[in-house]
Order: sequence, then C-alpha cells, then structure tokens
Amino acid sequence: MNWLEVPAYVCESHGANGGAVLLDARSGRCFAMNPMARVLWQEWRRSRDFEAGVREMTRLFPEPDHERIRQDAHRLAGVLISRGLLSAPAARESSARLPGAPVGSPVEPGAASVAAVTGGLAPVRGTAWHHGTGAGRNRDDGSVARRAAETRRDPEGEETSRAGAEVTMAVGPLPPPGTGRMAARSAFALGALGFLLALLLIRLPFRTLLTVVWWTQRYGCRREATAEHATKALASVRRAAALYPGRAACLETSLATLLTLALSGRRAVWCIGTAVDPCRFHAWIETDGVLIKAADDHGIEGFRRILSV
Repeated sequence: MNWLEVPAYVCESHGANGGAVLLDARSGRCFAMNPMARVLWQEWRRSRDFEAGVREMTRLFPEPDHERIRQDAHRLAGVLISRGLLSAPAARESSARLPGAPVGSPVEPGAASVAAVTGGLAPVRGTAWHHGTGAGRNRDDGSVARRAAETRRDPEGEETSRAGAEVTMAVGPLPPPGTGRMAARSAFALGALGFLLALLLIRLPFRTLLTVVWWTQRYGCRREATAEHATKALASVRRAAALYPGRAACLETSLATLLTLALSGRRAVWCIGTAVDPCRFHAWIETDGVLIKAADDHGIEGFRRILSV
C-alpha cells in the first residue's frame, strides 16, 4: 500500500476544528475525520505516497512513536479504502488483507480516525442514500466521477459565500411575481410542480440525482437566473411546501427551487455544505453572485460548501 489515490467522486470540506468531512458523490454519504486524519488525507491526496503521509505526521507530531503513527496511518488507510474514499491501485488484489480497522471498531483517543456521519444528506426515509454502494452497483462510477469532477467543488473548504457570493438575500413574505391574480396562481403552480418533482427525484440514489441535475443545468437551461428570479422561486416553493404534510427541509426546498427555475429555462447553483461541532448539513442555492436563503434560515454562514452543481 505504497501508492494511494483519491477517487474523483470524493469531495472534501474542512471544518473550523481542523478536521474535515468527505462526501462520496456516488452515495451521498458523508464521513467526518479528526484533525490528525485530515493531515494524512491531505498529504496522500497531494503526494499519493503512503509513507509521505507518515513522514508529515511525524514532523507535525513528533511525540508519538514513529511506528505507532505508521500503524494508525495504516489503519486509517484501510478504513478509507473499505469505504471507497481512497484507492490503492498497486494493492487492489490484496486489499482484503489490509490491516484496516473494521467499520465501527473503536479507535484509541488521539489516533487518526474517520467516522461515518449517519443521516447526513439523506431524508429520514424513502431513499437509497442511507445505503453504501454495493459491489454490483459500480458500473457507472466513471460517469459519476466525471460529473463530480465537473461540479464546482471547494477542496480547501471555502466558506458558504464564495468569491462572488458576497450578498445574502432573505426571503420573507414577498409578493408573487407579476401584479395580477393570474400571475400569482401561475407562480404558485410552478413552485408546486418544482416541489413535486423534487420529492420524486430525491428518492433516487444520490449519484443518479446528481447526474439528472447536471444534465438539466447544462442542457435544459439557457439563461442564468437572477437573484430576483431565485428569490421569487424560493418563495413559491415555500408556499407549496407549507401544504405538504411530509418532510420539507433544506434539501427538498433548495432542489425544488432549482427545478422551479429550470422549468422556466433558468439555471442556478445547487450547493451542499457541512458544519462541525456538532456535525450538520445544509443545502441552498446561489445565483448571480447571491446566496439565496429564507428569512428564518439562521446561521447558514457557518456552513462550508462541500459540493455544488
């Protein structure tokens, strides 16, 4: 296990505590790493050399025994490989013999560790996102990797507002687009349709959902949505979601807003981010350099983007 590679479908966002969260774009599952694990991860991603990661850890943390650091690094690499977040091309045939700690096994305090974050991006029920990708379901990993590579990712864990997104717009009780009753009904109908489509698409495996969104944005939308368009779309979606008895959280409403804009031929950026202490997730849209959020959506500035499409 001398050479390691980070698959293209793995996205990263670092936390304020020095740790990181990894997102598997095939399954939608997130994994949290402590600061020591992130040091190893970043060095492996940069150099692709297992021993380089061990040397970097020894340089930063000289107190533990070098062999102890190497054992912890070997165990971490084994866990990441077993979860599909890392690959060892030269050792694929012998990967089953790697001395990686089994998933869910205890890791001693201070050791580099990675832990699955349950219930991350997935709705409570009715979706395949909770499940890992089985051995027989990897036939389209290449296309998923290309989709993930072509999305706007922030490997350095950029904060929610990217370089151009310096403005935050709050969505309150806004008047419907247009001035007449017919315009208000049309806006509500469009928001309701977008919300229904989101409820259907969100039940698909995460990699399939990303592919659908990517194709829709690239080939189905000819114009960029303005902040005003996105604000009105979100207001319409929230009015429709208020009538829905099931879950209508940020993932559903942000995707519904994106689809509502797409129905009128306009595109925006769908963003998914993480925050730590405690580890939590959020989804939102950005357009025209503006982060679109609801008036009651507080604390979004603390989320760091991990994936955007």
